Amino acid sequence: DIADTAKMTEEIQSSDIFANATIVGMKPMDDQSVVKDLSAFRPGLVVADAVYNPEETKLLREAKEAGCTCIGGKGMLLWQGVAAFKLYTGQDMPVEDVKKLFFS
Repeated sequence: DIADTAKMTEEIQSSDIFANATIVGMKPMDDQSVVKDLSAFRPGLVVADAVYNPEETKLLREAKEAGCTCIGGKGMLLWQGVAAFKLYTGQDMPVEDVKKLFFS
């Protein structure tokens, strides 16, 4: 329950990886983060955010400032696109070409 800040902080502090798979942090909520207590962050913690707009969310920015390893949502978006492309066209998407454009 993300409303229980103390419990969430305790769980993150005892974890190696924290992943946000909510819409919190995505525009127009880009001024928000699911993590309210920044003491949850520490070097060595991996923080992943499925949000891709904005590319660097408040969650990732604060985690990065605390020394965490951060992973944004653009990679997930890319691979969802790969699956959708195959589903709708029956063809493989030229992933390497798209990666060059998408991540440049």
